[in-house]
Amino acid sequence: MASVRSARPIGLLLMLLPAAAFAAVTPYPPYPGAVPSVAYKVAVDGQPVFVHNFLTYDQFNWMDYASFAMTGKVHVTVTLLVSERKVLTCHIRPLAYGIQPQISGNTVSFDLDRPRYLLLFFNDEPAFYATGLMLFAEPTEKNPPRLGDPNVVNIQDYKVDSMGKTLETAVINRAISDVSARPGGGVLFFPAGIYLTGTVLMKSNVKLYVDAGALIRGSGKNADYTSAPTPAGGRPSRALIVFDNVENAGLMGRGAIDMDGYPKLWHDFQPDTSDGAARDADGKVLDPHGTGIRGYVVNNSRNISFQDLLLLRSAYWTVFVTNTAGFSTHNIKIVNRKQQYHDDAYDFSGTSHILIEDGFAMTMDDTFALYGGRDSRTGAARSIEDFVVKGFVNYTYTSALAIGYGSAPAVKHLRFEDVHFVTTHNKFAVWIQLTPAYFTGRGYSSGSRPSRNADLDDFRFVRCTFENDGGHIYIDGGENSLTNFVFENCIFFKAAKPGLLMGQHVGEVLFQNLKIDGAAIGNAEQLRQAGFDLSVPVRFEP
Repeated sequence: MASVRSARPIGLLLMLLPAAAFAAVTPYPPYPGAVPSVAYKVAVDGQPVFVHNFLTYDQFNWMDYASFAMTGKVHVTVTLLVSERKVLTCHIRPLAYGIQPQISGNTVSFDLDRPRYLLLFFNDEPAFYATGLMLFAEPTEKNPPRLGDPNVVNIQDYKVDSMGKTLETAVINRAISDVSARPGGGVLFFPAGIYLTGTVLMKSNVKLYVDAGALIRGSGKNADYTSAPTPAGGRPSRALIVFDNVENAGLMGRGAIDMDGYPKLWHDFQPDTSDGAARDADGKVLDPHGTGIRGYVVNNSRNISFQDLLLLRSAYWTVFVTNTAGFSTHNIKIVNRKQQYHDDAYDFSGTSHILIEDGFAMTMDDTFALYGGRDSRTGAARSIEDFVVKGFVNYTYTSALAIGYGSAPAVKHLRFEDVHFVTTHNKFAVWIQLTPAYFTGRGYSSGSRPSRNADLDDFRFVRCTFENDGGHIYIDGGENSLTNFVFENCIFFKAAKPGLLMGQHVGEVLFQNLKIDGAAIGNAEQLRQAGFDLSVPVRFEP
C-alpha cells in the first residue's frame, strides 16, 4: 500500500517536468568506410553526430549531411572547420521555421523543438549553388522490424558479402522471392554493412528494410541493370529497384541506398552510338534506346510505400511511378548531385492516391514532374488524381512542380500543404507550361508541341513558402481548362523572376491572405506591381 501511495506524487512530478527533461537524441551511425566531412562538426545535446562528406560538383562545391533522431527539445551545435575561419553569417532554411542561430567564433548553435529538415549556409547566401550543410533531424522510428521477429529475414543468412566487394544481385533477388513466398510475406532485413547490387526486383508483400549503418550500393556497371518485362511497343525501364505488378510492398529503414549513378551510368558517358542516334544535330545528348538507368521504378502496382530512407545519387529520374494506385513516402530524403540533369526526384504518370509526406529533395532537375502519354497496354490516356504533398522541403535548381513539355496529363485534386520552396534557381516553384514556349521570348527546340487534353482541376497550395532563389509561379494553360486554383495563407518573398498567369481557359485564381515580400496584396494591380504578368481572372480574400 505504501508503494502505491508514494507512486502518485512521483507520477505527478513527472507530468509537471518540462518537455526538455525528456529530450533524447539518437545519432545515426555511419556505414562502414563512410568519409567524414572536413568542413563541419555537429553535436546535438553534446552528443557527436557523424557528418558525411558529399561532393556535389568538385572539391570546392560540397553539400555535406548529418542525420539523427530526436524527441523533445534539443540543442544543436555546428562547428565550421574550413580553415577554422570565423562564422560571420549563418542562414538556416526554410525561412518558415524561423530558426535564428547564435554565432560565436567558428560555431553556430540553435534549439530544435521538433524534427526538421534543414539547410545551413555559412558565410554564403542561401542559393542552389552555395555550399552548405543538410541536417536531417528525424522523429524516432515507430515499431521498426527487428531481427528475431517471426516475419523478419536477415539477408546475412544468405551468406552475402556485407563489405560491398561482391555483386550480390542474384542472392538478394532470391531472398526477396523467398520472403514473398511465405504466408503473408515479410521483411528482408539488411543489418549494418555495405551491399553491392544491380537491379533488385521487388515482389508482393515484401518490405526491404535497411537498418541505420547499412548501405545498399548500386553497381557502377551498366550491364548489371535490367528491366522488368516490357509490353510490346513500350520502352524498357532499367533501374536499381523495380516494382512491377507488385502489391503491398515497399522500402524502409534509417539506412541509405546509394546508386552512385552520375556520371558512371549516364548515357553521355556510355552512349549508344551504333546507329548514330546518340546526339541530335545540335550535339545534345539523347537516350534513344533507353540506356539511361533510373533509380526506383514502380509500374502497374498497388499500395507501395517508401519510408525513412536516404536515397542518394540516382543516375536518372529517382522515383518513377506509372499506372499505380496507392503510392506513399514518409520521411524520405532524396539527395542527388548538383551538376546533373534528368535527376528528377519524383515522376508520375497514370497514378492515383499519392501521398508524399515529410520529405526532402536536392535535385538539379525537377522535384515533382507529372506526365501524360498513353498506356502501352491499353492505349488509354494517362491521368493523375488525388496527389498530396505535405511537409516537404524543396532545394532544387529547376522547378518543384513541373507540368508540361508537350505531354502534360489531366490532373484532378492536387494539394501542396506546408511545402517550402527554398530554391528553384532556374525556373519556378510552380511551373505549368502547356504551350511550346519555354519562357516568353524563348522557344523549345524544333519538334516541341503544346499539351492537349490536359485539363487541371482543384489545385490547392496551403501554408507554402516561396523563397527568393528563383521564380514562384508560372502558369501558361494554353488551350486547356485550368479551374479551381487556390493559394491559401502562402508566404512569398521577393522572386528573382517575374511570375506569369495566362491561358485561354484559366478559371479565377483565388489568393487568400496573400503577402509578397511582406506586403499584403489585395487586387490584380498590386499583383502586377509585385511582378506578375497577369491575363487571367484573379480573386483575393483576406
